[in-house]
Amino acid sequence: MHDEKRGSDRGYTMLYVTLFDGGQFRKELIQDTGPGGLMIKSSQPCDVGTLLGLVIHAHVPIRAMGAVAWVKKDGDMYKIGIEFKELNADARAGWVDLLNRS
Repeated sequence: MHDEKRGSDRGYTMLYVTLFDGGQFRKELIQDTGPGGLMIKSSQPCDVGTLLGLVIHAHVPIRAMGAVAWVKKDGDMYKIGIEFKELNADARAGWVDLLNRS
């Protein structure tokens, strides 16, 4: 089971993210956001540690690299926690702005 480790409040959003794992692209709905990453709900699991290219479809797209931090089965879906690994200054500013709006 996933241990609660975050030290900040989470935001809830209705944004999409496109994930690229080196072999395929897929678009998922972001369920939960925070300063260090996001959580999606997907019909397809990911392995913990998988590196992902991310494009968050905000008013200005936010590009980042992330890694799957945890996966939890939720009925017939999977909750997947993604931790940011690379987020340049412009992307970080866009993410902070997005968090402040939610």
